[in-house]
Amino acid sequence: MRSSAALNLATLGPFDLEQKLYAASGAGFAAVGLSREEVAEAGEQGIEELHMSDLSVAELTGCDDWMEPSRTARALAFVQAEETFRLAAQLGCSVVIAWPTCREFDPVAAATHFSELCRTAEPFAVRVGLEFIGRSRDVGNLEIAWDIVEAAEQANGGLVIDTFHFHRGGSTVEMLEPVPAEKIFLVQVSDAPPLPLRELDDGHRIYPGLGAIALEPLLAALRAKGYSGYYSLELHNEAYWQEDPMVVATEALRSMQRLDIV
Repeated sequence: MRSSAALNLATLGPFDLEQKLYAASGAGFAAVGLSREEVAEAGEQGIEELHMSDLSVAELTGCDDWMEPSRTARALAFVQAEETFRLAAQLGCSVVIAWPTCREFDPVAAATHFSELCRTAEPFAVRVGLEFIGRSRDVGNLEIAWDIVEAAEQANGGLVIDTFHFHRGGSTVEMLEPVPAEKIFLVQVSDAPPLPLRELDDGHRIYPGLGAIALEPLLAALRAKGYSGYYSLELHNEAYWQEDPMVVATEALRSMQRLDIV
């Protein structure tokens, strides 16, 4: 089964939600990725525009600080997370992305808190995808993220694999071997120029197939494993934000098609 293409709307920069939805749909994407903040800014009108479009919501971001050692900070993070899960359910989105931000990393505590986060999402029929961050000292690669998800032992807890962070954090295809396909909730796709890893940041993301990331071996491993979820193109490149969003969205889909991603 070939997976569907999604466009994370951060790729289109500062345009309003209506323009971004129009560009994503016009380019031929099946779904979009959104941030909680973007939806909140658009308000009820934005939610209505989304429901009226032919686009599904593949991902919603908005869970961080859930690993904080401070009970007060963590309690606030969980209140915000519950609001995000409720919004995801309202949008018909089944995957909410959790970022591993914290000042003091404890792998046992991280698994405990991730388990709690997943249980908080259960009433909303939402899955929680842990996204490892390549520049992170603590949860910077696939192996560490999978250890947390596996230890949490929650059916609605899994992984988000971002090709940029996979490259930036030194993950390998071999790290993917113990991960069941059903525990991969989303794959985010982008490329990067041939710079030293320590110099790369999100602003360097470029269309897949134009850079130095070895995408083909990872994509082949995902296909062989039977991954059948969304591939979401996510770029944070300000140079693209200066272009017509329809042009960017169209080229984004073409770049995925050239790699036989969709």
